Amino acid sequence: MSMPDTIAVGEAAPSRPPRVVLLLLALRKNGAVHLTVELARRWAPYSARLAVLVRPFDDNVVTPAPEVQLVHLTSRPIRLRQALPVAVPRLAQQAHKAEVLVVGSEIGVELIAGYVAARMARRPFVIGVHADLDDALQEWVPRRLHRLYYWVHRHADGAICVAEALVDPLTRNGLAPEQVRVVRNGIDPPAIRRAADGPGNLVNGDLPVVVASGRLARQKGYDLLLEAHAQIVKDVPHRLLVLNDGPDAGALQALAQSLGITDSVQFAGAVRDPLPSVARAQVFVLPSRHEGLPLALLEALVLGVPVIAADCSAGVRDALDQGRVGELVPVGDVEALASALASHLRDGTRARERAKLGQAHALTFDGDAMAAGWAAALRDFTR
Repeated sequence: MSMPDTIAVGEAAPSRPPRVVLLLLALRKNGAVHLTVELARRWAPYSARLAVLVRPFDDNVVTPAPEVQLVHLTSRPIRLRQALPVAVPRLAQQAHKAEVLVVGSEIGVELIAGYVAARMARRPFVIGVHADLDDALQEWVPRRLHRLYYWVHRHADGAICVAEALVDPLTRNGLAPEQVRVVRNGIDPPAIRRAADGPGNLVNGDLPVVVASGRLARQKGYDLLLEAHAQIVKDVPHRLLVLNDGPDAGALQALAQSLGITDSVQFAGAVRDPLPSVARAQVFVLPSRHEGLPLALLEALVLGVPVIAADCSAGVRDALDQGRVGELVPVGDVEALASALASHLRDGTRARERAKLGQAHALTFDGDAMAAGWAAALRDFTR
C-alpha cells in the first residue's frame, strides 16, 4: 500500500491552484476558518472563491481581506435547517464554475452540503482535515450521524491533512492513501506582530497573567487548566485569562466557582483579537485533549511568549520542536500542568530562553510553502 504524500516546507511545488471554491459553514473564529480565509486571500488572483453557508447572528467572525471573492449562500442570518435548501443549489452553481470544491473542516454540516453540491456539479470534492477524525466526530457530532460522516470521508476525492498523525483515521476508514496529502500549517509572522500591536489588550495589573485561547469545549481541556490553576494560585499568585466562548462556558464558570478561584480567573468571552493579550502574557497555555497543528500555538511562538502545551498530537510536538522551544506535559495530567505553570511563574528564565528559540522555529512554518503545498495537492486531485 502506498503512503500519503507529505509536502514539506521549502519543497518545490506549484503555487498556482486550480479554480477552487473554498467552503465554510460560517466565518466564526477558529483555526480552520483562519487558514481557509488565508488560502482564499492568497489565491484571489487565481479566481478562488470563498463560499459561506450561513451568516452568524453575532459579529464574532473573521473578516476576509477585500480582495477575497466572498459568496454568501444565504442572504441574511437564518437557521441552518432553513438555509440548506437554498444554499446547496447555489453552492452547486459555484462549484460548476470551478475545478474543485474544498470544504474547510473534517466535520460539520458543511461537509455534507459540500459533498452533495460537488456531486451535483460533477466536480472533485476535497476535505481539509485539521483534527483526528475519530476524536472530532466523538466530541462534536451526534452518534446517529457518525455513519454518514464516515461514508462521506470514504467517498471524498481527496483530503489534505495539517499533520501526519491525522492520516491514519482517514485511511482506516477507507480513503486510499494516494488520495491523502499532508501540508502543515503556515503563518504570516509580520501580520501576527502587527495584530499583536493593535488594540484589545486585556493583560493588566501587577500579577503575572497566564493566557489561554480557543473554543470553550471539552477538546480544549480548560477544565484541566482551571484545576491546575487552583492547585498553585495561593502559593504562586497569578491571574488566568481565558479568551473565547463556546458550549462549555457556563460549566467552566461553575467549575471555577466550585474551585474557589473566581477572583483570579477572567472569562473574557469572544474577543475581536486575542493576540494583543497573548503577546503580553507571562505564559501561553494549550491544555487540549486532542489537536491537529494549532495556529494559536504558532502565533504565541512568533510573539516570543513562553508556552506550555499538552502533548496531545504530533502537530503540537512539531510546533514545539519536540519540547525544545516550549514545555510539553502529558495529556490530561493536572499535576504535571500545575507543576509546569508554577515553575514558569516562579522563575521564567529557561522558559524565556525557549521562547527566543521558538521565534526562529516558528519561521519554518511558512505561509507561502503552505499555500504552495495546498495548490500542488489540489492540482493532483483534479488531474
